Amino acid sequence: MSGDTRDRSNVPPRLARLSMLARAALLWERLWPAVWPAAAVAGLFLAVAFLDILPLLPGWLHALVLALAIGGVITGIARGLSQVRMPTRTQARRRLELDSGLDHRPLAAVQDRLAAGKGDRDTVLLWEAHRRRMRARLRSLRVRLPRAGLAVADPFAVRAVIGLLLVIGLISARGDWGERLNRAVVPNLTALAAAAPAGLDVWINPPAYTGLAPLFLDTAAVRTDPLSVPVGSIVLAQVQGGQGLPNLVIGEQATPFTHVTSDAYKVSATIEAGERLHIEQGGRELAGWRLAILPDAAPSIEYLAPPQRSERSALRLQYRAEDDYGLARAAAAIHRVDKPEEDPIELDLPLPGFDLKTADGLSYHDLTPHPWAGLAVTIRLSAEDALGQRGESEAVRTVLPERIFNHPVARALIGLRKQLTIDPDARLPVVRGLSEIYDRPDHYFNDVVVALAIRAAERRLIHDGSPAVIAEVQKILWDTALHIEEGELAIAERDLREIQKALMDALARDADDAEIERLMNELQQALDRFLEALAEQLREQLAEGGEPQPLPPDAQLLQSEDLRSLIDRARELARTGAREAARDLLAQLQNMLENLRANPFAQGLDQFSRDAFRMMEDMESLMQRQRELLDRSFQRSQRGRPSGGDSMEQQSENQADALAQEALRRDLGDMMRQLGEMLGDIPRALGRAERSMRDAREALEGNVSEDAVGPQTRALDQLQQGLRSMAERFMEQMGPDMQPGQGQIGAQPGPGRDPLGRRHGNSGLEALEGVEIPDEMEIRRAREILDELRRRRGQWQRPPFELDYIERLLRQF
Repeated sequence: MSGDTRDRSNVPPRLARLSMLARAALLWERLWPAVWPAAAVAGLFLAVAFLDILPLLPGWLHALVLALAIGGVITGIARGLSQVRMPTRTQARRRLELDSGLDHRPLAAVQDRLAAGKGDRDTVLLWEAHRRRMRARLRSLRVRLPRAGLAVADPFAVRAVIGLLLVIGLISARGDWGERLNRAVVPNLTALAAAAPAGLDVWINPPAYTGLAPLFLDTAAVRTDPLSVPVGSIVLAQVQGGQGLPNLVIGEQATPFTHVTSDAYKVSATIEAGERLHIEQGGRELAGWRLAILPDAAPSIEYLAPPQRSERSALRLQYRAEDDYGLARAAAAIHRVDKPEEDPIELDLPLPGFDLKTADGLSYHDLTPHPWAGLAVTIRLSAEDALGQRGESEAVRTVLPERIFNHPVARALIGLRKQLTIDPDARLPVVRGLSEIYDRPDHYFNDVVVALAIRAAERRLIHDGSPAVIAEVQKILWDTALHIEEGELAIAERDLREIQKALMDALARDADDAEIERLMNELQQALDRFLEALAEQLREQLAEGGEPQPLPPDAQLLQSEDLRSLIDRARELARTGAREAARDLLAQLQNMLENLRANPFAQGLDQFSRDAFRMMEDMESLMQRQRELLDRSFQRSQRGRPSGGDSMEQQSENQADALAQEALRRDLGDMMRQLGEMLGDIPRALGRAERSMRDAREALEGNVSEDAVGPQTRALDQLQQGLRSMAERFMEQMGPDMQPGQGQIGAQPGPGRDPLGRRHGNSGLEALEGVEIPDEMEIRRAREILDELRRRRGQWQRPPFELDYIERLLRQF
């Protein structure tokens, strides 16, 4: 046998494939240590790129680092490849034998050829047996994975540091790794060229609660006066181009910009303190402004009038609150004078709008059920702004209004209730007083409900020694006194006040439409119950022989339909988004109800006043009859024939209305004679009305309805003018009798006003002073717009941005 001669033609395919893998493993193990220096430079560069450090360097230094990295990688690769030698077949077979754990080099034995003894049969048989045994050993051949061998090339384990930096860089970059890598390989060399000056845009956004518009700063204009900005404003700046990373400096505080692109930067910061704002880049100032930071002052509030008692014993507070940017809340705190340590009564005061800088408010608070009613207290007003800053008024001393009870038993119960407030520990005198009242049932009409309530209050004071029972007994005594005094009217009045307050609060905090609608319905129901109870009380008074007090001639009758119409109008305003107008209208309603039960004229009027009032009523009736005639004539003219004449049926109606028109003219003549006797002359408007009525009668007799419409319209207008003249003349005649101090318990209406203090109008709901209420056309137009917006919101084929805009518009309502 000889090892010098090989049989390469007899190499199995599997052996050839394994030999190739062995040569590749040897090549990798020689190549990787050779190119390791280049890989280390590339890995370090990638780690620095992912950490976004290179764009912070000056452009020339960034370019130098990039060039050195590229040069290091290329040099390392070239030098390493020059030292690598391709593995030989012998080296590959030896690698296979070592990886497979074979000794005596079986691969070489398989490929050897018999050099001598080919003619000897025993020698050949022995040679073939040897080769079969070697080929059997080759079944376990395998190639192990290549080994990097970096321990020798990198004895200090620099590879671990580079790997850690790569992981940190990738975590820091997250989804921005591509943009950071782009910034790392593209240095900003604009500084080496004649680049244009950096572009700068600066905005200042005041805090939202100030209601001020954003301020755009002109970087080209020279401004000598300080820039006035509220504290807490946000500065937004953007720089395009320039050299280096810019900085925003406010006072002594510097805030670096952040990268948007390779040559664009942005920053935002809050202005809290400082006298100057400027932006610098590359060691020079791009722009600067002097600052005058405006602090947010605390709000102020003061009384416009001392706390007063209304006609219905409510606490009337009139106040003015101010804030430099907008009021958020107003309240009142009531403390007892004799026991200031007790928890105060907290009252929320309504504001006539949202974020108002100045607000004049008027509110009524029914505190007569409170145990402190009738006691000396101090009332301090407070106002808050959006930042929670608080301002207070001076403390005003007054006596909380208490309800005046006419029934002696009701007065006695309220007196015992007050004793429990002043000295809660002195129960025995109160128990005795309750026992004495209980023993005289004829004083309270033998009412079983009253008797049971008095006995229950008495026993609870005796057998329950806890402090909490005092408040419970006081509530029983209050409800019993109301029951004795006015029955259902007092309960209805209390419910009406509570729902009024809840509705005003809901409008003030901009509650949702469903809640506003529910409270409006509850207010309507509470008003109906109150009016029914009031009417029942008046009927009982008349049944007992009482007489209604006559009203002055210029007074307007406030009917229940007027109040219900006012609520309906406020409801419509709230639905269309005019909630401030709805609050104003409901405040006017509250003011009306406060004066509704107060009789402005307690004493009877003289005969002249009674006659004047009767004539005013007769004139109102005459105007109504004239209005009905006008309506019928107009309807007939609308369905008249094209030729201009009326049909036979219409002619008969014309003749009937002509007789009615003549009767109306004669009634007006009689009234003018009576008026002349009372005042000495007759308003000229009534004379013109009489002539217009005659013209209307002649047109009706001629069977032309269209010709009667004009004279009847003029007659109605002249009657209204005459009514106003009559009212003014009657007021002049009754002037000496209408001076204050003659038994009046309400406020004097004054010329041109009704007993509720309203100016005259064509109806009880017109000309509400101080309230800007949209008219019917404006409300109808707002409703149409709202319906159209809702219709368009349901059209999903519209663009998304338009649907989003419509949705935001509807949220305002």
